[in-house]
Amino acid sequence: MLLQAIKFQPVKMDRFKYIFSILFVILTSLACFGQEKGNKQDEDLYAPIEDKEPLVLKGIKVGVNVGRVTDFFFKPERRSTEVSLDFNLSNKYFGVVEGGISETSMIKENYWYDSEGSYIKVGMDFNMLKKYPTDYFGIGIRIGKADFKHSASHIIFEDSHWIADPIAVDSKSYNTYWLEASFGLKGELIKNVYFGWSALVRIGVSGRKDAQFQPYEIPGFGKGANSINLGATYYIYYQIPFNKNK
Repeated sequence: MLLQAIKFQPVKMDRFKYIFSILFVILTSLACFGQEKGNKQDEDLYAPIEDKEPLVLKGIKVGVNVGRVTDFFFKPERRSTEVSLDFNLSNKYFGVVEGGISETSMIKENYWYDSEGSYIKVGMDFNMLKKYPTDYFGIGIRIGKADFKHSASHIIFEDSHWIADPIAVDSKSYNTYWLEASFGLKGELIKNVYFGWSALVRIGVSGRKDAQFQPYEIPGFGKGANSINLGATYYIYYQIPFNKNK
């Protein structure tokens, strides 16, 4: 038994050396890792801080809604004009101001209708493109307000027994507020000349109008009887460039 014990003693010493070697390698590795981490922290401490690129005014676009030309064919009772200004901030964000005027005149069999008014919309567009520094493809949001008045005359109510005298509704002033979301694009046709298209959703928020005398159309918003209107715009823009050397 003693011989067997003496025989296995060298084996125990080899195992101890093996364990000691592993511990030595681990401790050495930890010391080196700690030194590298410390050096890296020192490098990060003295590394220059990269500032985010500031927003720069690249240009101001002046635009006209050429889609209103179609009124001559599809809505001859309406005459309207709409213009736009957008402020290009590093081609990422665009501050937008849009406005217009509108007149409607209809002569129907049972009534005559007239309205006129103006509107303004203020909001932002957000460009989702990153590769193209001049084009735009994105979404936008607006707050709109319209001030208008309308009237009706020669209103005839049909009756089987007698013909009533025509009546009239005097001109009254109203206003309407709405939220507008857009999805569209603007592409540069030639230098500083752009074509833009947008699909719109307008949601009425508040306003003062007569429930018994609904406006035929609210300037900038659409059908007066609807709380939600869909639409589209087609614009031609000219961009006044800024910061050409940046």
